[in-house]
Parts: sequence; structure tokens; C-alpha cells
Amino acid sequence: MKIVFLSMFDDATGNTTTALRIQKHLENAGHTIEQFPVDRTPLDTELNGEAAIGIHAYGSGKFLHKSSLPFIIIFGGTDLNVNVEDAHHMEVMTEAVHKAKALVAFNHDFLSRAEELWPECAEKLHCIPQAVQTEPSGYSLRTELNLKKDDVLFLLPAGLRDVKDPLFLVEEVMQWHEKDPRIHLVIVGATREAEYTEKVHQAAEKNEGIICAGMLEQPDLFAAMWEADAVLNTSKSECSPNSILEAMQIGTPVIARDIPGNAAIVRHDDTGLLFETPNAFRTQAEALLKNTELRDTLVRNAMRYVEAHHSLASERKAYQHLFSSTL
Repeated sequence: MKIVFLSMFDDATGNTTTALRIQKHLENAGHTIEQFPVDRTPLDTELNGEAAIGIHAYGSGKFLHKSSLPFIIIFGGTDLNVNVEDAHHMEVMTEAVHKAKALVAFNHDFLSRAEELWPECAEKLHCIPQAVQTEPSGYSLRTELNLKKDDVLFLLPAGLRDVKDPLFLVEEVMQWHEKDPRIHLVIVGATREAEYTEKVHQAAEKNEGIICAGMLEQPDLFAAMWEADAVLNTSKSECSPNSILEAMQIGTPVIARDIPGNAAIVRHDDTGLLFETPNAFRTQAEALLKNTELRDTLVRNAMRYVEAHHSLASERKAYQHLFSSTL
């Protein structure tokens, strides 16, 4: 079957990582995939295929709700965290959701929220947790940044845009760095919003403890995660962040902002640490640095959690079955 895959397909984003992984699952089942970048394609472009799958009910729904192809929609974080507040976006999403053959949510929080919005479509809803696959390179971010052996590296992988809020911890880390020069917050990610990116670079220029390292190729990012003291997430909203799952699989502790998308993956003091404020982040981070037993427990539990709930084999089986049973 020829399947049109609608997604953004931008470099170095969790959205693209997810899309390419699902694409491979479908290709392994014998399907042919045509990528359809929704952010670079005119709205009147016709979808040529036998079926379609789209990530984001609004971004892909703009094309799918007018198409004659049978299709499946995968909800993204923006759909239920942001787009529901906009009447036009809700209208487009609702039309697409009603027309879709199946709907996919990455976790039960999003599943229940989608069911509340569209109860008439409850039977079409499926929960397929995101899988994770990491293959670190031999790259060393510590060497690249000339960090000393005992320097503390808090790694924040995030596209440079407001919703990811990479500036959230800057003031707290700056103050911490002044008392302990070993402390470093390293922000790794591509430019997504030019004005916001400029703010991030300005913050890094003013503060020695803040480093904006730009974008890393995925294998190099995995290597940087492996040698970090902790991997952070500071987003204002998330669905199922790849970076958290990747860090868990690699074996690096996660410290994440306490929002629904993060809390759906991170169980505080069990598979990671959660914080609500910059000061709370510092409290959690200090505890992690001082307590080897805590670190070992978090890493061990997180690796077990990912293996049990986010395996590549389970995700592959779920999508292949979904396509064979609904399209």
C-alpha cells in the first residue's frame, strides 16, 4: 500500500524522530511511504496514495479533512495543549478527527482528554506509547566545550522556542554557578523562533554557567546525554517528549518540569525527578549530585520502565496491526 505520511519533517525535532521511526515500522510491513511536509506544502496540494497517516490533528488535519483517502491521525502535544484554545484550529481538528479511521494518543492522559473533546469518536481512539531507540556516537560534548572532569553538566535538549522555555532555569543556574563554578547548563537545539533564539544566545553570552551549544546530530546528542550528569526538560507543555525517554534508556537521570506530558513518563523519586519552580529544580539537582544511591535507583528504575512500556517491538506491532485492521 502507498501511504502518504504528513508531518513537519524538520531536522532535529522529536516530531521528526517519531515520524521516521513509525515510517520504518510501516515500510517493514511492506508499505511504500511518501513523506508530505505539512509546513512547506501549499494547502491545495492533492494527496496521492492509497491511505495516509498524519502527526498533529491540526497540522496534518488541514490537508486530511479535505482528502478522499482513508487516514489515521496521531495527536501531538500542540493539538491538545494549545490548539484547543483556538476556534479555527478546533474546527479543523474536529473535522479531521470525525473523518479519521483511527486516532492515536501517546499516553492515557492525552487519550482521556481527546475522549472528553470528541466522545463520539471514543471507539476510534488507541493508546500507543512512543518507543525509543538510541545509538550514541563517540562524540564528547564535554571535550568540545573544554569542561573539566569534575564539572557538572546539566543537558537541556530543546528547540529554541518559547514553548520549550529553555530560559526557565537560567537565573537559578547563574546564581548556582557563581557559588559553584563547576555547575553548567548546556542548551542543545536548533533555532525554531528567531527572536526567542536571540534571547537564549544573549543569556549565554552574559552568564558563564550557561552554554548554548547549537544543534547536534542525533547520535552525538545521545552521546552528550550519556556523559551528562542529568538531562533536563523545562517545557511549558509536552505530549510525550522523546528526550526524556532517550535519556532514560541511555542511563542518565532525568529532571523535568512538572507538567502533564512529563509526569506521564517521570514518576518523581522513582524514574526521575520533577520540579515546578527554578528553586525546586536546584533542590532536586543538589540532592541528585550528593546522593549516589538516589542516582542509581532512578537510572535503574527508568531503564526498566522504558524497556517495559516503550519498546520498539511493541510500537512496531501496534502500528502494523492498526493499519491492517483499520485501513
